[in-house]
Amino acid sequence: MDDKLLERVNSWAEQYGILKEGTLVVVGVSGGADSVCLLDIMCRLGNTRGFSVIAVHVNHMLRGNEADEDEALVRELCGKYRIPLKVFREDVAAFAGRNNYSLEEAGRIIRYEKMKEVMEEQGASYIAVAHHRDDQAETVFLNILRGTGLDGLCGMSDINGRIIRPLLTSGKDEILEYVKRNGLSYRTDSTNYENTYLRNIIRNVIFPEIKRHTGTDITAKLFRMHELLRNDRDFLNRYAEEKFSEILLFKENGRIVLRRDKLTELHPAVSGRVIRIAWEKITGSRQGLESVHVNAALSAVSKEGNRTAELPKRIKVISEYDRVEISAPKKYDENEPVFFRVPVPSVMELPNRVRIEAKLYTREEYVRKFGEIKKARENSLTQIFDYGKIKEGIYIRGRRPGDLFHPYNSKGKKS
Repeated sequence: MDDKLLERVNSWAEQYGILKEGTLVVVGVSGGADSVCLLDIMCRLGNTRGFSVIAVHVNHMLRGNEADEDEALVRELCGKYRIPLKVFREDVAAFAGRNNYSLEEAGRIIRYEKMKEVMEEQGASYIAVAHHRDDQAETVFLNILRGTGLDGLCGMSDINGRIIRPLLTSGKDEILEYVKRNGLSYRTDSTNYENTYLRNIIRNVIFPEIKRHTGTDITAKLFRMHELLRNDRDFLNRYAEEKFSEILLFKENGRIVLRRDKLTELHPAVSGRVIRIAWEKITGSRQGLESVHVNAALSAVSKEGNRTAELPKRIKVISEYDRVEISAPKKYDENEPVFFRVPVPSVMELPNRVRIEAKLYTREEYVRKFGEIKKARENSLTQIFDYGKIKEGIYIRGRRPGDLFHPYNSKGKKS
């Protein structure tokens, strides 16, 4: 190959054993220089390596004729390369308003949703996006401003599941040189120069000011930091995966049970990752779980007695005796027989706005707090049970024929 950038991407694909013959790759194409460069490289490599390409373009409907002209250019390019193109016209502003997202975040979510939709429909192996080294530096800097940990300092990965970033080690200047060298047409989004988004402020104001005052190319320094820290991050993640397997007691859809004693023995840097691994296995993604949630879960696990922590998406961490259960809420089916366990102590939110709170008292504690123990009325929302006589925990289920119970201080039985 006679092009350094093309050769670099080809060597990257060889190193990781991807972009193999017979596979299909979805390429996100906005019409900007970065995505046009990526599309050209993928089409050229596809011809030599034997994989196929399908392009996806999302018209955000935000910039009127300018957005329509972006779409027209992408159609023209795909016609030139003779590859299929899927175009989606999405009202990003309306989506952002409905879900309380910024326009930038709403656009990103929709783009990935549409690319994944095409990947699944077409049976593609990967989604390729055009993030490069400068994007990586901006992302890491944004994460620093948000108070990130090690994972955030590592930024984006060149391979993240089925999402690949072939240009992540290439600079913006190299991409523009490639586009010019090969006579490729592209469009520039006018909003890139509007300092209304934080990322644009970082790119257009903060990074140039750092270079002007210090002579330091902050992009190169942040990228080097990312590369150095990535090895540490990868080691910790692999070690945490091993520990997760060692302390795993039980796993099924939406429910994971871990050994409590072994989890508490781990260093916080590892135990936190174990919680994140469990979260990912239950939700399918590591997104949405922040350090404050992980710390709450670990706090519940480390304290004596039975504890419960609430995580986003209504996922619960129940630390009880020698076990830690992390579980998603069960989908409610009104036709399905009711049957579930009530951890003690705990607070459980059930369908139809039903809330159950379970607490455990010694007889002396109860008398001190509430006075003498009295028989509760049958329709009272508070009921008292002798926990010492419950041998297998507390369960709630629907009635069954022949069910009997013994009322408090009564020798008889009742249906």
